[in-house]
Amino acid sequence: MLAVPTAHFVMLGQSILFRGAGLSIVWPQLLALVAIGTVFFLFALSRLRKSPG
Repeated sequence: MLAVPTAHFVMLGQSILFRGAGLSIVWPQLLALVAIGTVFFLFALSRLRKSPG
């Protein structure tokens, strides 16, 4: 469940919208989203480089 980006996005959005949380509170979810996005991007980039022409 923690590898799914939508779970982190929902927690991040709810914290900001409903509780008015600042960056000091939501940084773990933000960091998780950036990390998951980076992994997916690097995976896609490696697949693109391997594809023919």
